[in-house]
Amino acid sequence: MKRSLTIGILTLLGLFSLPGTAWADHRRPRWGFEFGFGSYGPHFGVEYSHRRPARRHVHVRIPVYRQVWVPPVHERVIVARDVCGRPIYRTIEIRCGYHDTVMVGYRCNGCGCDL
Repeated sequence: MKRSLTIGILTLLGLFSLPGTAWADHRRPRWGFEFGFGSYGPHFGVEYSHRRPARRHVHVRIPVYRQVWVPPVHERVIVARDVCGRPIYRTIEIRCGYHDTVMVGYRCNGCGCDL
């Protein structure tokens, strides 16, 4: 019983280690088993790697908008003249101040870096 169990385990380990060694293009296998005998005695190893192929990142430009305050426009105008003929000035508001949305740049939609 012990002998058949040992042979079964070694056979399964040998079968599971074949896909890891059959890759000829030097890519790392996703899983593999390794066992053998060396100068320090028998050794056994299990390897599992969960790697995805590296994706190439393409920057997607997204405009960045900010709210800015546009200050009011004032102007000095002559409203009258005094007795000596000198002008009397008054400051009037030509245009009121307002908030405006302006584009201040671009950022990448994927990684968020400034472009």
